[in-house]
Amino acid sequence: MPASKTPVHRPRFCRHCGAALPPNAPQFCIACGGAVGAPASGPPAEPTVRLPNARVDQHVLGGTIRLPTSGAVPPGLWLHEEPPGPDDAVAVYAPLRAIVGGWSGLSGAGWRRNDELSQPAGGSGRIFQFDTTRDWFPAAGRGQGLRLAVRLRAQAEAQQGHERRGFRYRAHHDPPMEVAEARWRDPVTGGPCDRPLPQIQIMAPPRVRRVSDYDERIEEMPAADAAAWAREGAIHDLFELLHASQQRTPAGRGLPLGESGPASWVSRVIGLSRERYHVQAFHPLICRWPDWRKQRRQIQDEARGLGLDLGTDLVMEWWLDRQGYDCVVFEEARPLYDHQRVVIAFRRSQIVRCVGD
Repeated sequence: MPASKTPVHRPRFCRHCGAALPPNAPQFCIACGGAVGAPASGPPAEPTVRLPNARVDQHVLGGTIRLPTSGAVPPGLWLHEEPPGPDDAVAVYAPLRAIVGGWSGLSGAGWRRNDELSQPAGGSGRIFQFDTTRDWFPAAGRGQGLRLAVRLRAQAEAQQGHERRGFRYRAHHDPPMEVAEARWRDPVTGGPCDRPLPQIQIMAPPRVRRVSDYDERIEEMPAADAAAWAREGAIHDLFELLHASQQRTPAGRGLPLGESGPASWVSRVIGLSRERYHVQAFHPLICRWPDWRKQRRQIQDEARGLGLDLGTDLVMEWWLDRQGYDCVVFEEARPLYDHQRVVIAFRRSQIVRCVGD
């Protein structure tokens, strides 16, 4: 009887750029041209830390130790039969929200504030501590199904008498986070499992560039030119800019605009006409506001399979970017912004202000 062959496990994603690979054991990635075929024997190629099909790199924040991004495996991408050990590095995503110039973590948005407060040495303020627990897990059917529960701790200082609901820091600076505790959990009982721990790296979720991440401003155009410019895309109507600065919206960071009909001659004569804007977008997601809750659940389910069940705006931004949408249009949106139709623009360069008649 012939000896059974050990199955060869092929990688699902390019180890060079993170792009999804087609079936039937490709030898080269069509996205970057790198060799990706697994050898005839031996373990599969290591996955990278870029999420599959994502167009944005991960931002490494550091953690227990400094690690190269190519060495830390995020949730859902461990392809070996054995779980990771002390020589391996895994990445966990902290529940963070993108803000202008950096990140923030908030109580009630993935973080819990401890009752314990500590006095900084030689200081007059207080240090507030925040905790969250994140799970790292292998690909389906791999790593013996074990899950690694990682408790993260962050801290922020406040002046005497002041409270802190969370913490924040600027981009490209070390965050006030550390790994406080980690333990393996049995996939059946959920109880602790006595195994050596891997190295752990704290990662920010993928940050998609939007609005204030760009050095842009809203331009002006004669009304006729602005209308022609908008007709090059998929949205042709006139809008009112509801907020001039970056806002948190149901679709993540953006600039909301409400649909506005042409100004009447009476309003123009008495000077009551509002500023009007055109939007240029080529691949908008158009969704009825009453249907958005269902759409949001589907996005969160998809993100959960990659360890991005963060409950933050970043999940929406990641998914919309992954699908290639360049704005969101909400229909029947009066409960949201008191306008029947609302556009959430992702960049100021998508908007022009109409001048003249």
